[in-house]
Amino acid sequence: MKKEDFDRIYMEYHKLVQHVAFDILQDHNLAQDVCQEVFIKLHQKIERLDENLIKGWILRNTHRKSIDFWRKSYRKREIPVVGENIEGALVSEYLVEKETECRRKEFRNFLLDELKEKNPLWHDLMVRVVVENEPASEVAREYGLSELGMWMRLSRARRWLYANYYQSYRKPKGPSDR
Repeated sequence: MKKEDFDRIYMEYHKLVQHVAFDILQDHNLAQDVCQEVFIKLHQKIERLDENLIKGWILRNTHRKSIDFWRKSYRKREIPVVGENIEGALVSEYLVEKETECRRKEFRNFLLDELKEKNPLWHDLMVRVVVENEPASEVAREYGLSELGMWMRLSRARRWLYANYYQSYRKPKGPSDR
């Protein structure tokens, strides 16, 4: 395709891109930003793309970019800035992030302690396989379990944690949960 085709493609697909992005983000401004990003990328790569595949390329990139924007907006925290104190706002945002991270660690440790009281084997498997990312086959072998048996125990541990603690500490739904 040629760069001259860009205007025609933009006029044909820009509303579709905004609609798909809005379905994911539920925000018109972010949907317009996604549309802009997708068409900037299209303009850069238009000569290497096949015109028969352009709609699929646009939709795939819209979906990916929307998910990226959603993740960024989920993490973004607005902090009121008094006057022109930008440095203070940045420090405040950093402190909010650190406090949130500390709370997550405390909650994770609390959950692991509760799990250890419930079932020490579940706790050991969870810590080694999920938290420390040790190879599942080696951990199962050390405990004399089949790998399937170990995964079943981890599944039970997760279900127990979910039933007893997760409901009261739910995160907001993401775009894939809708």
